[in-house]
Amino acid sequence: MAILKGSITDDKIYSNYLEEEIDLLIYTPSKFTPLVKYPVLIAQDGRDYFQLGKLAKTADRLMEEELMQSCIIVGVNHKGIEDRKAKYDPTGEKHENYIRFMAIELTSYLNEKFNTLQLGAGMGLIGDSLGGYVAFKLSLLYPNTFGKVILQSPYIPDSLIQTVESIEQMQTLTIYHSIGDEEEQFKNPEGVIRDFLTPNRQMNKLLTNLALDYEYTEFQGNHLWVNWQKDIVPALIFLYSNH
Repeated sequence: MAILKGSITDDKIYSNYLEEEIDLLIYTPSKFTPLVKYPVLIAQDGRDYFQLGKLAKTADRLMEEELMQSCIIVGVNHKGIEDRKAKYDPTGEKHENYIRFMAIELTSYLNEKFNTLQLGAGMGLIGDSLGGYVAFKLSLLYPNTFGKVILQSPYIPDSLIQTVESIEQMQTLTIYHSIGDEEEQFKNPEGVIRDFLTPNRQMNKLLTNLALDYEYTEFQGNHLWVNWQKDIVPALIFLYSNH
């Protein structure tokens, strides 16, 4: 098994918007130095992305192989299924304050803590399912803050489709967007069958017509970490290629 060349540390940030402490996982690359400006990639479902998605390990290997730029990766943790739904779901009671926390408090904290690229392209987001919805919503609301986004099987409600339909240009954004070809029949944790594939295909058509840096792929399989994990390699190379 490959040994991590960079390092992962635990961190915490208090959110005034949410009135709670949020746990973070922070990956810094090998040869990390405060003298260099680094792009930052922020992951929803932080613990899952680091453990099940192997995000930091995968990025670490790609950096060592010089296939991607050196990058700081921040995993934002939630406190379980109910807390996740309250923060990530557009109807959740903590959702609007979570969006504010991400866009205002977390970014300010990271810009103070690290020598970050202050341009929009310097701050990226990655999310799966409802986390993908959050990542996409943040990039649409704050395109000058979050210039890069990885959407893995994102939840696409009608409201998001209407938002993108009303946008005339999105040149500032770089988007990697993927969905499984079996996601017409996804059973969510509550046991409800949802069609993720059709709205994602609809969103792909809309994004393809906009002048932006955009990559879309349909992988074989369903709404599972085993598929998202494999998909992380092309996603990171698309966003942070060294070439």
